[in-house]
Amino acid sequence: MVLEFNWVDFLAFVILNILFLYVLFANEIRQLHKVYIFFHFAMMLWPFGQFSISMTTVPVYHWIYVNISFLGIAFLGYGWLLFSIMLTRGRTNVRALGAGLLAVPAIAAALMVTLNPVHRQFVSAVDGMYAQRSYGPLFWYFAGICMFYVVIGAVIMLRALQRPAAYTYRTQVVLFLAGQSLLLGFAALDTISNTTDWLPWLGHPGGLTSIGILASDICIVIAIRKQNMFRVISLALREVVDSMDTGFVILDDRHVVLDHNAAGRRFCRTPVGQPFPIDKLLEGAIEPQFGRSFLQAYYQEKGKFLQTEIVIRDKAPVNVSMRISPVYSDNGAFVGRIVTFQDVTEWRNMVHELHDRNEDLVHRNMELTQIQEELSIANRKLEQLATTDPLTGCFNRRYLYQMLEHQLAVEHRYRVPFSIILFDVDYFKQINDQFGHHVGDEVLKHTASLIRERLRDTDIFARYGGEEFIIHLPHTVKSDALRLAEELRGLVESQIVHTDRGDVRITVSMGVISMEGRTYEGGNPRQWLFDLLREADNALYEAKHSGRNRIVSA
Repeated sequence: MVLEFNWVDFLAFVILNILFLYVLFANEIRQLHKVYIFFHFAMMLWPFGQFSISMTTVPVYHWIYVNISFLGIAFLGYGWLLFSIMLTRGRTNVRALGAGLLAVPAIAAALMVTLNPVHRQFVSAVDGMYAQRSYGPLFWYFAGICMFYVVIGAVIMLRALQRPAAYTYRTQVVLFLAGQSLLLGFAALDTISNTTDWLPWLGHPGGLTSIGILASDICIVIAIRKQNMFRVISLALREVVDSMDTGFVILDDRHVVLDHNAAGRRFCRTPVGQPFPIDKLLEGAIEPQFGRSFLQAYYQEKGKFLQTEIVIRDKAPVNVSMRISPVYSDNGAFVGRIVTFQDVTEWRNMVHELHDRNEDLVHRNMELTQIQEELSIANRKLEQLATTDPLTGCFNRRYLYQMLEHQLAVEHRYRVPFSIILFDVDYFKQINDQFGHHVGDEVLKHTASLIRERLRDTDIFARYGGEEFIIHLPHTVKSDALRLAEELRGLVESQIVHTDRGDVRITVSMGVISMEGRTYEGGNPRQWLFDLLREADNALYEAKHSGRNRIVSA
């Protein structure tokens, strides 16, 4: 038998390989890409097996190549169905269970081909060679299985064209259906020419199925390239990632840069394939001590999430939050890291601004506190000036009336006994005339100081006017008031006032009035106060006219 090289099948195989390599290297590999690779590989098996048959006369090799050819056809329909589902339903991931169930008919068809040498029910050699072959009953079952995949795929695509959103992939579906029709047409002609004499004018040209496969794949490649079917997802993802303000740098397990987005290139200018410059970046760490521990964890604890803030010196310093996250494969193996960079300069400036404002507020609060203290001291001084006599330090007459009016009203209501002592310095006018007014002032201060030391905190001691003083004694009955008055009189008499004009001895005259359960019938408390003071003044007047240096009780 003379060997004749099958140029049609050989060229179909070569062109299919070229198209396969073009799609493989011109596009990123995703789930849809993997399905196409499987689909394209199944298409290449038929022309490969057919032209290989023509290159040998060994029957065993013939059977192997025939087996390869029909195995390709068996899985061609399965790949076509998966491709149709993923294209029309917009799914990039077919579940493993569904894909396994759909593969059952294809596997059954492959078994028919593989078990053919045992039963000879699929295909038989003519004259001991499979270049010319006859087909048995299992071939038609095989053809039915392949037709099942084609019909289901075509139905899925035709139904998809009726959806409202079909305009997004209408051209792709039409091109795929055209390619499928060409494949079916040429495969049908090839089958008819080899199994019947229905088309005697066609003869047995060979290579028709390969031409159909090639025409179908050309339609698919046109749809893929024209509509950017494989690239649209990758381009969209790249566009989204590059538009982010957050910088991304992808590292492998050896700390080598694999990829980065536009923002990532701003913070890390290391090109792809070079080691990630973690040491240089950490030179700008906000906390140098933490930067050293961060670097140690980066190299020794690959599976640890790390985060720190660094300063990148560019045209202007940029504060950057750097996070490093581990990446694991599906089986849990460590495969690399993702480094993210977030510009926090504005946030850091806000923190500094808030810190400065807080310090300013603290400073202002301190100033306000100091002012408040000064105002409090000034208020106390003003209150003291408003309520006390500047010469003797006793309460003044105005404050005395305010206090007594309130105090006496309370004591009268609850029947609390109280006493009032009104006294003045004897012969005070003579002291002024003889020694001078400044000596008179010294006498008044000395007298007030002596008496204040013997009074209780609850007693009210005030300068009534001139050389006159008044003492209010709450909770004090008449006998106690007289006893205290006598003690004060004796104390003043026993003291000598030393002045620059000489020593001065003084005495005091006192009028005492006490209230012990007596009620006031009038309706005006102030008038009652004036009445009490008038009675005390009358008692004082009597003491002075009785010889001075004595006590008279009203």
